[in-house]
Amino acid sequence: MKYALGVLPLIAMLLVGSGFAFAENYEIKIPSGASDENFTYFWSQKDTGVTTGIITVHPGDSVTWSNADTAFHTITSISPTGERLPGPDDENGLFDSGFFTAGKSFTHQFDDLGDFYYYCTLHPWMNGVVHVVLDPGSVKSIDGIASGYSDNGLGFEVKYFLDAYLANAVHVNPDEKTLTFTLTGESNNENLTITLPNELIDNPTTVWVNGDMVDFESDSTISDNTATQLVIPIDTSTREVKIMGSSVIPEFGGIALLILTVSIISIIIFSKKTSLIALR
Repeated sequence: MKYALGVLPLIAMLLVGSGFAFAENYEIKIPSGASDENFTYFWSQKDTGVTTGIITVHPGDSVTWSNADTAFHTITSISPTGERLPGPDDENGLFDSGFFTAGKSFTHQFDDLGDFYYYCTLHPWMNGVVHVVLDPGSVKSIDGIASGYSDNGLGFEVKYFLDAYLANAVHVNPDEKTLTFTLTGESNNENLTITLPNELIDNPTTVWVNGDMVDFESDSTISDNTATQLVIPIDTSTREVKIMGSSVIPEFGGIALLILTVSIISIIIFSKKTSLIALR
């Protein structure tokens, strides 16, 4: 009995050290009607409502795809295909559910870092990707961004997944319509996943990493369509990430405009008083 009790802490330390002690399972539902190529969306992430088929998890986490459709579907791993629809030649054999019908599901555990693309062999327009990144369970945030421009004076919060940190000082340029983030250390992740409030930057359209324009993935359905999540490719040399949108919080937000108005009124009152004193 004493031996068993002595071994339990060691087992616990091994589990924590392996990085799988807090592994989670995420569910993506295949909605009814998904077999129709013209359907509104083909996936629905249970905890967030994201409908892109794109999900970010950590080593040891599992993803379960549940079939709520009336048709058969598969979850089959593929190599990246770019803009074209995937086909049998793109399948890479990493995982394959086989056909599963309504009420059934398929679960796969992701132990390795990287991007794992998948599709339905019967409906190739149904495709997505699982991003597996480091730092399990670590969602970091930057508070007070553009506090001088926000109406409440508190600024905006940006959340991100990364095994390194982004500097708290974020450069906001309303004229360029850009936000610039700086990494404070080296990252071993292949992607930076970042969630941006639409009030801070609307419709992010272009991203530069270390001054070079890069392709990125975007999901504008986050938090009931009030934020946009970007998945931006990075590497160990990444130090600066600049994001451009169709608009960045105006140069004169509510508080700034109020301060400007009060300043103008004060100048007018002071000028009138000065004039009256001069007349006396």
